[in-house]
Amino acid sequence: METIADFDRARDALMKLDRSILVDALLKLAIESSSASMMVEGLISSLDERIALFRENIHRITHQGHRSTLSGEQILDILTRSLELLDPDQIDPALGLELMELFYSTDEWALNSTNELDFEFELLYTDDGYSKFTEFAERCDDPILVQQVVNRLLASDDYGMRENLSEVVS
Repeated sequence: METIADFDRARDALMKLDRSILVDALLKLAIESSSASMMVEGLISSLDERIALFRENIHRITHQGHRSTLSGEQILDILTRSLELLDPDQIDPALGLELMELFYSTDEWALNSTNELDFEFELLYTDDGYSKFTEFAERCDDPILVQQVVNRLLASDDYGMRENLSEVVS
């Protein structure tokens, strides 16, 4: 879909279809695409399962071996889908900050995986990740914890993807 009008037209047509047709189409996409599979897995999982999936995704990125390396596109997709698993309205803010610290620990892997996606990774960390981190930080009733997490993240920021986190505590 190239335009908003195309999107709206497709959305209207899909809204008129029977749910079973949509479910079957979504599951078929999940079989064909790892990205769609991650999205479906997140949709059908409980909160605890989504948190576990998030942790597994981060571990998958940060514990790659020589035989099983992920491409930059795969890492970008995994990180994007992982952020979608985290709902600040449902997750304890302190746990959310812990999970976001794990998210930011992937920046070295992401940026070293490719030179072609630097802009996309920058947006992911400095926009999407920052927004999610800010939501957890604003809901956290322990400003000292927020400051400690920000300090740790800034101290280990070798790629400039975390600089704007200092704004959260200023």
